Amino acid sequence: MKILLIEDHKMLGQCLKADFESHGCSVQTADSVKMAEDKMKDNDYDLLLMDINLSGFGEGENGLDVSEKLIKINGAKILILTGYDREYYRERAESIGCYGFISKEETTEKLMEIMKAIVEEDKKYFSRGEKTWEDLTAGELKILRLYATGKSRREVAEECFISTSSLAVILNRIYEKLDVKNYQEMVQRARTIGYIDSF
Repeated sequence: MKILLIEDHKMLGQCLKADFESHGCSVQTADSVKMAEDKMKDNDYDLLLMDINLSGFGEGENGLDVSEKLIKINGAKILILTGYDREYYRERAESIGCYGFISKEETTEKLMEIMKAIVEEDKKYFSRGEKTWEDLTAGELKILRLYATGKSRREVAEECFISTSSLAVILNRIYEKLDVKNYQEMVQRARTIGYIDSF
């Protein structure tokens, strides 16, 4: 099985590469989104393993954005391998045409079983595991996305038909859910994990 692994943490990427190679896989890694795109042009991979959080590459794209692009270009078979095991990301991965979504917490044996099913039997796998963070409500998502467009607190409150004090309460709830301290961190976290599209 020929695999392209797209993971921005080099140490983790090397550990995964060694694990898969010990199970008979041929594994190449990409150190940037551009490198991944170039390798896709020059090689015929059976499967791409894609992390969601690619912030370590410093290119402003998350793994779901990159996956959607690669699937449109050449119909790549992509398995999302991530620490962000949340329903929102799973649903998006499925909707853009990925073949699977699985937590990094799974064993190598389980991963190999799923990868073989995808490659050899054309099966899809979307596990329902525990969520890393509590999901945002529709209202919280709207507020997050308005902030991401650069709107001020007053503009966000007006568009959501709430007072600025009510908005402050909701923002604190979002901060707790995303484990951030301010709205700048909130927007950055949301981009890296897929709640909002990267620019």
